[in-house]
Amino acid sequence: MTKKKVRKAQSRKETQTVTQGNDKLVKNRSSSQGSSRAEASPSLSSGVMGRLDKVKSFLLEVRVEFDKITWPSRKEAIALTTAVLAITFFFTAYLGIVDISLTKLVSFLIY
Repeated sequence: MTKKKVRKAQSRKETQTVTQGNDKLVKNRSSSQGSSRAEASPSLSSGVMGRLDKVKSFLLEVRVEFDKITWPSRKEAIALTTAVLAITFFFTAYLGIVDISLTKLVSFLIY
């Protein structure tokens, strides 16, 4: 296996582990909803830990999604950049000529 495939497999396992951990946290919180106010302070610390677990899970999922991206080759990137610049310059020149022409036409009609 390549290093990239190994990283993908590891990140999938970590994401599944974190997701399962979050499910357990949700179950624990739902069972303590009817508890008294004195028991609420331990749930505050688990709430913070739950948020940290969610953030960790989110970042792991972002990494998995970034691994799925197919980046263009250098040749493709240069070709696409050249095409965008050429089209931009063409329309800039075209709109500039149209603007100057219409300005002269309107000034001729007014004076």
